[in-house]
Amino acid sequence: MPRWTPLDRFQQHEPEAGPPVDLGPVTFDSPAKGDAYDFSVTLHRSAGAAGKRVRGVPHDELLDSETVVQRARQEVRPITRRFDITQAGAAEEAANERLSAISLIGTYRWRVRAEVNVPDEIRELNRQAYRRQHEIRSETMAALLRIRGTDEVRHRWQDFLTGVVGSPRAAEAIQLVHDPAQLPRVIAGLIEQRESGAQELFSVIDRIVQGYQAVDLLDFEVRSENVLRNTLELLGLPVPPLAAQESAQG
Repeated sequence: MPRWTPLDRFQQHEPEAGPPVDLGPVTFDSPAKGDAYDFSVTLHRSAGAAGKRVRGVPHDELLDSETVVQRARQEVRPITRRFDITQAGAAEEAANERLSAISLIGTYRWRVRAEVNVPDEIRELNRQAYRRQHEIRSETMAALLRIRGTDEVRHRWQDFLTGVVGSPRAAEAIQLVHDPAQLPRVIAGLIEQRESGAQELFSVIDRIVQGYQAVDLLDFEVRSENVLRNTLELLGLPVPPLAAQESAQG
C-alpha cells in the first residue's frame, strides 16, 4: 500500500495559487568534457501551485525538494560532459534548456535554474590567459599607432623637402627651426646679402656702360643695321635699300 501524508489525505481542493516559494540554492560538481575538471553547478529552485486537484496523492509520487535536486543532477551531468571546462557559459545555457523542457510537477510545480561556473583553478588560468591576450592587443595597437605616426611624419617631411627645393631661404628656415634664438643673426645676414646683391648689380651696370662707351658708336650702328637687314631677308620680308644705294641710283 502506498504511504499517504496527512496533508495529502485531507486535501480536497486545488492548492492556493500564490507566489512561488524560493528555496535555498544547492551546489554540486558536474564533470566537464574529458573528466579532467568538474564544473561547479548551483541549482536555484522555486515551488508553486501545480494547478490541479489533489486527492490523496501517494507520498511516493511527491516531488519533494530532494527528489527535484536528484532529478536535476541526473539531467545536468550528461549536458556538462559535452563542454570543455572553459565553456561554462555554453554549458549553463544547454543545462537550462534541458531543465526547462522536463516536467517537475507533483503536488507543486517546480522551476529549477542552473548556474554553471568553473573551479577556482581554471578561473585563475583564465585570468592569466586574459591578461596575456590583453597585453598582446595593447602591444599590437601601440605598434599600429607607431606605424601611423611614422607614416604621417614621413609625409610631412616629404612636403617640407618639396617646398625646400628651389627655395633660396631654405637654409635660414632650417636654422630657425633648430634654434629660434638665431632670428636676429639670420635677419642681419639677409639684409647684408641684399645690400651686397644691390652693390653687385650696380657694378655690373657700370661695367656695361663703360663697355658701350669704349665701342665706336657709328660702327655699332652700322653693324646693327646690317644684322637687322639680314634677318628680314631670311624671313622673306621686303628690305628697303640702303641710303648709299639710293644715292648711286639717283
